[in-house]
Amino acid sequence: MNRALSVSVLVRYLKDLLDQDRNIQNILVEGEISNFRRSQSGHLYFTLKDERAAVSCIMYRYAAQRLLFRPKDGDQVLLKGSVSLYEDSGSLQLYVQQMRPNGLGDLFLRYEKLRAELAEKGLFAQEHKQQRPSYPMNIAVLTGEKSAAMSDIRTCFARRWPLAKVDYYPIPVQGKQAPAEIVAQLKAVDPLGYDAIILARGGGSFEDLFCFNDEELAYTIYHLQTFLISGIGHEQDFTIADFTADLRAPTPTAAVELLTPNITDELQKVRKLQKEAENSLRTRLFRQEERLEHLLQNKALSDGKSLLRAPRQRIEFLQGKLYNVSRREAARSQQIRWQLSQMETALHNRKRQSEQQLSVLTKRQDSSLQHLLQQEKQLLKRYEALVSAYSREKIFSRGYALVYEEGKLIKSTEQVAEGALLDICFADGKLKAAVQEVFHGKKDI
Repeated sequence: MNRALSVSVLVRYLKDLLDQDRNIQNILVEGEISNFRRSQSGHLYFTLKDERAAVSCIMYRYAAQRLLFRPKDGDQVLLKGSVSLYEDSGSLQLYVQQMRPNGLGDLFLRYEKLRAELAEKGLFAQEHKQQRPSYPMNIAVLTGEKSAAMSDIRTCFARRWPLAKVDYYPIPVQGKQAPAEIVAQLKAVDPLGYDAIILARGGGSFEDLFCFNDEELAYTIYHLQTFLISGIGHEQDFTIADFTADLRAPTPTAAVELLTPNITDELQKVRKLQKEAENSLRTRLFRQEERLEHLLQNKALSDGKSLLRAPRQRIEFLQGKLYNVSRREAARSQQIRWQLSQMETALHNRKRQSEQQLSVLTKRQDSSLQHLLQQEKQLLKRYEALVSAYSREKIFSRGYALVYEEGKLIKSTEQVAEGALLDICFADGKLKAAVQEVFHGKKDI
């Protein structure tokens, strides 16, 4: 009796036989898909069958990502792959590398040929694609009239970016006449000054979407002056129009989401800018009030020139500060008004309230600085009057005179002896006098 084989050895032997048989490697097999399932990892599992037999199939994620259509139960397909044995279950499997709908071979050949030609001519090159507008406010949508795609797009705009003005241009989205009509509509819309164009269609078979694989349509999209985003079919559907567009979205709804900002996010940005502006104004106002309080507490300097110099310098400094603050606040106010103008309809009331608050704060600051300047000017006038009152000319005008002996100022009778010759200086001249008698101590004169 021969030695018994283990199951694993038997399965391994059979797998090696299948893997070495060139007749079942890289073969073409046609049939109908059933029990189709897509795993979370991206692998595809399904059964390929005909009237008499069935075989289990697996298509790994790296191959599935290259599919140009969305397979489903009931599809007639043509597969390219290799037959092998799955050791864990001992089941026969077809490992699929390529898959396309059966019966559309000519369409696929035309598609692949055109795609290769246009790619070689640079129509898909990234450097030719336009930059997406940051805040599109005027948008044209080309899609099927009363279609599910149009309804989804309207709903998404209302929820996400209701400030935009959106015009809808119905187009045929399948059939032989569709490419020419889509081209004509694009050429008519392009010079109208829109910020962006959305070209969209809901899901469908490869044959249904084939009108978007048109050479003239590709060149029309390539030469558009307006930014164009495509949202055709489902995530796995790729057309020539998608490759030529400035940006490709997996679905019509995703096209709106990729093109527009979210109004909720923009409102948060505006609130943040408003809060920063208010905090900045409060901080500056508080600092100016502190400086004013500090100035009011300063003691007067004894030197008359210093008394005049400090207020003048302070006034010049505050005037410069006021000018700089006004420029910065004007620039910040302009930025905030620009942000708010982007949302003029939905944010009108908020904009008006913010501008009023900003105006009150700005006037309060201007009033504080003007009050400070006025106080500084009044202080300067007081110092000038004080210096003037104690000037030499004012002293002379009240009847006082300066007495000198040999150029030395006499401040006391103790410095003078009888017979001394003195110079007595008045505002309008001086006298020479001789001392006849000296009286010490306070006596009535």
